[in-house]
Amino acid sequence: MRIYVLGCGGMLGDALYRHFSEEHKLLATDINRTEPWLEYRDVRNYLQMHDDVVEFRPDVIMNLAAMTSLEECELNAGEAIETNTGGSANCAALASSLGIPYVYISTAGIFDGKKEYYTDEDRPNPICVYAKSKYWGELIAQTVPEHIVVRCGWQMGSGQKDKKFINKIWKQIKSGATELNVVKDKLGTPTYVADFTLGIETLLKTRTYGTFNMVCKGDASRYDVAVEFLRLLGLQDKIKVNVVDSAFWASEYFAPRPDSERLVTSKLDALGLNVMRHWREALAEYVTVYSDYFQIYPGKLEHTLDRLSEQDTSLSTLG
Repeated sequence: MRIYVLGCGGMLGDALYRHFSEEHKLLATDINRTEPWLEYRDVRNYLQMHDDVVEFRPDVIMNLAAMTSLEECELNAGEAIETNTGGSANCAALASSLGIPYVYISTAGIFDGKKEYYTDEDRPNPICVYAKSKYWGELIAQTVPEHIVVRCGWQMGSGQKDKKFINKIWKQIKSGATELNVVKDKLGTPTYVADFTLGIETLLKTRTYGTFNMVCKGDASRYDVAVEFLRLLGLQDKIKVNVVDSAFWASEYFAPRPDSERLVTSKLDALGLNVMRHWREALAEYVTVYSDYFQIYPGKLEHTLDRLSEQDTSLSTLG
C-alpha cells in the first residue's frame, strides 16, 4: 500500500512508521520534523495536502495529527478544533474524493465517564474541549464510506517519544524521585502502540471498516499501572507510591477528565480481529524492548537509585 500519514512524529507515529515502512510505501508527515523520514505538513492546510495526494497517489490516508494536551486545548479551543476537527475534515474530503480508506485515531476520552465500561456502540458525551474536538473529528471521519475509526486508551510505547504516563513516571525516577503521588480514582484501559499499529494493519488488510474500540485487555487505575511499572523495573522496594485523588492535581490538571475511560473491544472480539494483548504483558514487552532507555542492565539503575535515595526528593505525576 501507499500510505499518506499526517501527524507521524509522535509515539504512535513512531511505532506505526517503523512497522508499516517494512512492507509499504509511506509519505510520513508532521508539523514537527523530528526524524529524517518526516516531511513537514500541517493537517490544517488543505491545499498543501491536496498537492501531496496528487503527487503521491495514496491508497490510504491516516490521520494521527492532534492537539492532545487537555489543558492546552482548554486554553486554545479554536486551535484545538481547527486541528482535531478541521484536520479530520481535510483528510475526509481528500479520502472521499479519491475513494480510498481514511484511518482516524480517536480516544476513550470522548465518553463522559459515568458508566463503568463503554462498548463500541455507546453514545459519546465528551466533557472537555479536547474530547469534543476529537469526537467531532470522529463524526466527520465516519462520513467517508471506507472509514476506520479506532479509539485508543492510555497510550504507552516508543521510549523517549512516549509523552504519556509511563514516560512521565520514568522521568521522575531519573530525576531522583523516591516517592510518586499517583491517582487511583481515574480508570482506563492502557493501549500499547505496537499492538495498536498491528490492529490498524489487520483492519486494512481485511478491508474491515467502521468504528472500533481498540485497547489492551484488562483495565486499571493509574496507580495499578505505576505499581506494575515499578515492579518490572525491580524498583518496587525503592520507590514509594502514594495514592492521591484527582483533587490533589486540580490546579495543574484543570481540564475535566472522565472518571472511567474503560473501553470494551466487543466488535473486534466478535470479528476475531482483536490483536491487542493484556496490558501487563504489553507493558512487560515495552520495558524489555526499550531496556536501554529504561536503563535495565546490571547495577547501573540500582546504583543510581541508591545514590539518589540519600537525597530528600519527592516528585509527583498524574499523567
